Amino acid sequence: MTRFPSSLRPRGHKARASFALVAAALLASGCSVSPKPLTDDENVSRLREDMSVIMAPQEPITGPVSMHEAMARAIKYNLDERVKLMEMAVANQQLDLSRFDMLPRLVAGAGYTGRNNESGSESLNLATGRRTGESTTATDRHRRTADLGFTWNILDFGVSYLRARQNSNLVLIADERRRRVVQGILQDVRTSYWRAVAAERLLKRIEPLEKRIEAARKNANALEAQRVQAPLQTLSYQRALVDTLRQLQTLRRELVASKSQLGALMGLPPGETFTLQMPPDVTGKDVPVITASVDALETYALLNRPELLEESYNARITADETRRALLKLLPGIDLNAGLHFDSNSFLLNQRWADYGARVSWNILSLASAPDTHAFSKAQEELVAFRRQALSVAVLSQVRVAVVQFRELSQEFSLNADQAAIDRRIRQQYVNSSTVGQQGDMSVIQAEVSELVSDLRRDLVYADLQNAYARVMVSAGVDPMPEAVPSQDLTTLRQAVSDGLGAWQQKAGGTARLQDLLVPAATTSEKAPGEKAPVEKAAEPMDEPKAVPVAARGEEPAERKAAVPERVTVAELPQQPAASMATPLTVSYSPSTRTEPVKVYSVPSSALAPMGRASAR
Repeated sequence: MTRFPSSLRPRGHKARASFALVAAALLASGCSVSPKPLTDDENVSRLREDMSVIMAPQEPITGPVSMHEAMARAIKYNLDERVKLMEMAVANQQLDLSRFDMLPRLVAGAGYTGRNNESGSESLNLATGRRTGESTTATDRHRRTADLGFTWNILDFGVSYLRARQNSNLVLIADERRRRVVQGILQDVRTSYWRAVAAERLLKRIEPLEKRIEAARKNANALEAQRVQAPLQTLSYQRALVDTLRQLQTLRRELVASKSQLGALMGLPPGETFTLQMPPDVTGKDVPVITASVDALETYALLNRPELLEESYNARITADETRRALLKLLPGIDLNAGLHFDSNSFLLNQRWADYGARVSWNILSLASAPDTHAFSKAQEELVAFRRQALSVAVLSQVRVAVVQFRELSQEFSLNADQAAIDRRIRQQYVNSSTVGQQGDMSVIQAEVSELVSDLRRDLVYADLQNAYARVMVSAGVDPMPEAVPSQDLTTLRQAVSDGLGAWQQKAGGTARLQDLLVPAATTSEKAPGEKAPVEKAAEPMDEPKAVPVAARGEEPAERKAAVPERVTVAELPQQPAASMATPLTVSYSPSTRTEPVKVYSVPSSALAPMGRASAR
């Protein structure tokens, strides 16, 4: 064996150490990460990609846009709606992927193993304590392997099945969120459309009136310079003209963006021009009517509101989560089988199959079983309480929406009458001006008063339309049918028109809430094979009776039987939300009489009617 001189050994050690340090430095420099802001090219690329979607070609606007066409375009092209559709698609894809988790594992593998020398070993004689002195091997230096293994854990299959059920409920939740977005978008479109109509009507009248005021200001300045009138009279006249011009500019500022907001809701590219289909001038008789009863709207809302259905699906998910938590406490059973190949020449059988089963159980997990069960049940109760509190809010929203609609109907009638009176007053001033009895300032002020009255009437009418839509949204009515044969604008416009025309019949055909609340004692006292008759609901009480816990006392022995869990909601007030100072009382009766009754107070300020347009 060749040996190097000792003087050369440290140099070799130093070389190896230097190489190791260089390799470590290169590895450390490769693993370091520093913040890298977006470059100009990346920003331009992002801008082009986003604008290609935002500016995507749409069906051209061939004529004046009606309210139904604006709603159809919002359903088809609004980006918020498209986001919710993509969320539904992602939820469906997640559901499809979760189905594969229920399948057993089938793993195929192949490999190659080699070494630079033989894998030999000696043995020890246990009787004599001596080594045999012979080195033997049972493995080739170079060999190939291949495996095909089948594994199925029954416990994992059950957990994956429950997870797939949860994902299926997430798909339904995504659909309910899409419904809620569509309802809000259509409500916003209705409000923006009528505000845009008011802007189109009045902006055409503001411009010539502003020109007349500017001409009157020039005349007033000339009179002041010539000292034809008293200085105080001339200055007062100029101040009145400036104040009138300021009112007109304020009106312009309030209305100038209405059309742009409508275009954004319709999904039009920014800056694209379009014309509105102008409906006839509204009068005091143009008030939408709600024929459905409040009781029917409340029942329909409790059965169809997207928020309540979403909480119901969340209750399903929570129940499956409870089952998953308890299922993980059970022992796991593994079933396995496999096909194997090894090219080792020392093996008697280079190809073989094996199979087996294995049971494993973490016994210490049983100690956490009571706490796990209690935590899961607490989650289920939390979801139930949240749904019940939301039910109270939904009932209040329906009542408040109906009350606000009635109040706005009366307010619109008064504004329409005032606009008609101001129009007649302006005509009288014009007639007096033609015969020289009135000056231009009186005529201009009369015209501004008429213009302001007309604007106030149209804006209140837009608020009235918003309140009308809020009643529909609070009841959870979909203005679109469940299935639309085509997604072209003509079909969508017709579907919207039909849905808006029939939503009250759909909601008004629901039974009253009192008729659906059947006492539990009626069914518990009947025999198992006998049907319980549906009792007539009791008349609503004048005042809610929420009995405190301390005043209940001990229940009689014959009434200590278990009753189902239920929530009693106090009757909602009939006045507007502004006068709802007393909180609503909700009493929760547990499933056993041994537990105390829980009384909850829900503040009325938290039960304001929902509406994205009203929040602006």
